[in-house]
Amino acid sequence: MPTRKIDELVWAALTDPAFRGRLLNGQRGEVLASLDLTEAERRAVLSVRADTVEALAGALCQAVACGI
Repeated sequence: MPTRKIDELVWAALTDPAFRGRLLNGQRGEVLASLDLTEAERRAVLSVRADTVEALAGALCQAVACGI
């Protein structure tokens, strides 16, 4: 089950086009630096290869379900 912080990240990506763009266009590290994620959550988000928010959300859901 996704963590609350991962849920918030996905929600922001779905609802904020500028945030989504930065998250998906190579600025993910900078975006994550401003968020209060655990190191495991940060690693999970950085490890995902996705070019759409749907792919990102699906991969993060799987990563969190598998214990990150």
